[in-house]
Amino acid sequence: MPTIELIVFLIITVLTVLLFVQAVSKKLKFIRLGAKENRSDHPGKRFANFCANVLGQRKLLQEPYGVIHFFIFWGFIFIALGEIPFILERVFPNITIPILGTSPYFYLIKEILSSLVFIGLIVGIVRRWIVRPARLYLSVEAALVVILIYGVIITEWLTSGARLALMGSHHAYSLDFIYNLVAGFFAGTSAESLTTTISFLWWIHVIILYSFAVYIPNSKHLHILATPFNSYFASLKPAGGQIEPMNLEDENLKEYGVGRIENFTWKQLLDSFACGECGRCMDNCPANISGKPLNPKELLSRTLKDHLLEKGAVMNKLGISSTGEENAEALKPYTTGYSETAQILNKKLIGDIVSREEIWSCTTCMACQTLCPVSNEHVNKIIDMRRYEVMNENNYAHELQLAFRNVEAKYNPWGVSWSERASWAKDLGVQTMKEAGDQEVEYLLWVGCAGSFDDRAKKVSVAIAKILKAAGVNFAILGREEKCCGDFIRRAGNEYLFGLMVKDNINTLNNYKVKKIITACPHCLNTLKNDYPAFGGNYEVIHHTQFINDLIKSGKLTLNKNVEMPKQKIVYHDSCYLGRYQQEFEAPRALYRMVPGVELIEMDRNHNKSFCCGAGGGRMWLEEDIGERINNMRVDQALAKEPQAIGANCPYCITMLEDGIKDKTDAEHSVPVIDPAELIVKMI
Repeated sequence: MPTIELIVFLIITVLTVLLFVQAVSKKLKFIRLGAKENRSDHPGKRFANFCANVLGQRKLLQEPYGVIHFFIFWGFIFIALGEIPFILERVFPNITIPILGTSPYFYLIKEILSSLVFIGLIVGIVRRWIVRPARLYLSVEAALVVILIYGVIITEWLTSGARLALMGSHHAYSLDFIYNLVAGFFAGTSAESLTTTISFLWWIHVIILYSFAVYIPNSKHLHILATPFNSYFASLKPAGGQIEPMNLEDENLKEYGVGRIENFTWKQLLDSFACGECGRCMDNCPANISGKPLNPKELLSRTLKDHLLEKGAVMNKLGISSTGEENAEALKPYTTGYSETAQILNKKLIGDIVSREEIWSCTTCMACQTLCPVSNEHVNKIIDMRRYEVMNENNYAHELQLAFRNVEAKYNPWGVSWSERASWAKDLGVQTMKEAGDQEVEYLLWVGCAGSFDDRAKKVSVAIAKILKAAGVNFAILGREEKCCGDFIRRAGNEYLFGLMVKDNINTLNNYKVKKIITACPHCLNTLKNDYPAFGGNYEVIHHTQFINDLIKSGKLTLNKNVEMPKQKIVYHDSCYLGRYQQEFEAPRALYRMVPGVELIEMDRNHNKSFCCGAGGGRMWLEEDIGERINNMRVDQALAKEPQAIGANCPYCITMLEDGIKDKTDAEHSVPVIDPAELIVKMI
């Protein structure tokens, strides 16, 4: 390379590196505004997740278009590796890069993957700009990235093909079908013309490549850099156990939850930069699909990120890490008046940036988080903002206030007297733990508020108790000593009341030395199993469908397969808190298949893509007056399969589905909702 070209190359290389580092450093300063959080534990598990979700593209491969992204990802890796000899061997002609510059097999693989990237981008263009699914936004940024990628690929092909034509042959390029094809087009071209062409195309390539490098950290495509880190630092806790406890006894704690962008943890802020705007979250979010204000993709990639960039720039300029009360006096000169700085600093996260309707639309179904390919954690952000509204502002719906008061006074959201909690079992001969006294009890049947007080759910409780007794299971209930587990309370933001319920329940459970718990409520299951350990409650908790399966497999429960049962087609509904939260999909299905005459069919949205009933996250106790009712939508999806019954495994789901059926059908065409235990009990 001529000296002048070398100087120019070094200058633009240094400039590119500086601009890249400056952009990345700026984003890191924004992320560091977040609260501290330890995500450096268990490096082995984290690396395994990184390999599976980043290198293996595990979540992306769960969708048809994920295969295209898989090849684009690995195509990028090999294209980037190919840039090493492509650039260095021209700048330093006497250098040969081992393998990357000498192996024909490397170039063969690189060209296969580069070709797949080329084709994959065409598919992406057609999908985004012609098919236009709602989840993919049309943007200049997306178009520009496609142009830059094509520019990098095409100029590299042309440059290397011309170089091969000039050399006549090259061992490393012997299997490279693209280079050989392009070299054929340059056949007969003079050496002087080829030399000029190679130099021109090489410089065009470098300019495009460096432009791409500078553009990435300054655009939404920063996710290319952020995703590997986001996946590595993803929570290792169970899906239902990721809510961080609050130290309510800390006198220095002046704010609860998140009411300012900097109150989010650094990982929560990193999520916004890692979002690739694929739209899988919004495509499976029941709130978004039903016309509610919440769009999880918009929340992370636009709303919160834009606010962070705006407010973070001001905070970093002023040299402050918090805009809380502790800095109120120092900030007064900047927050008074009508300056742009004052307007930015005075914006309230909840109200001005994120609407209250958004944060209360969430059902905590976990579809967004389960299906996110870059390990973003959406749900806790919403819960943290709810905590702020409930515990700092005392600002939440009247219906929720009533449910909270009922729990405070009667230990259940229905407000039924606590003394009636065991009434459902009065004729079944089921003992309470208190009645068992010193007698050893192997299993506690945690009935839950719904199973104790809701007339429909009580039928499931009765069926389970009869099954357990028929199998000779040594079990008991807490009766009036059982209190609300706190599931909806915590996810609705009332950590204080949740703490009271947890403390009382754990004291009771530990007093009776409870080790094993059976429950019919997936919400109770998740809370007892995943929330309680942080407060000293460690139990083996199992859903009734799992336990009944175990009884049958072990021979402890024998079913009468000759019992006459009506033939019926049952369409199954996966509950969020047993399905996505516990990843248990087979146990309920297995029970339905054991019942003579039952044909089990699936809804279009099933397993991890199941559609929520609309009751989670405290929504059971809130009016739904925006958009379409989520439970009605789920019922429509079920009735589209023309079933004789709908299968469900959760008391909340059963209630919501039955309410939807009442809205959607008349008495003559009504379809029952059946828990598998209600069928199994008829076979004993």
